[in-house]
Parts: sequence; C-alpha cells; structure tokens
Amino acid sequence: MAPITREQALENALASSRIEGYEVTEQTRADCRRLMDGKVDARTLAAEILARRRAQRG
Repeated sequence: MAPITREQALENALASSRIEGYEVTEQTRADCRRLMDGKVDARTLAAEILARRRAQRG
C-alpha cells in the first residue's frame, strides 16, 4: 500500500471532524495547512481562532 500523502492525511482528519459534528470550512483547511507547514504554532493558531469567534459574535 502506498504511503498516505499530507493532503490525504488532512482530508482524513477533516472527515473525522465532520463525523463528530464539527463544521469544516475553507478557513479550517487553511488553518490546518498553516499548522502542518509550520507557519504557525498550535498556541498561536488557537488564539487566532478564538479571536475570530469573538469578532464574529460582536
């Protein structure tokens, strides 16, 4: 069996998230790719996501 690609791993993780009831948006995909590429660490990304949610709620 061929090794799984990074894109396949991402799609599998996102599919699992959808099964669990979480919404997967293009922003979610972009955030995951930034994390996978080492462009952001988990702590910073979590803070960004929480800030976005606060801004959406007003």
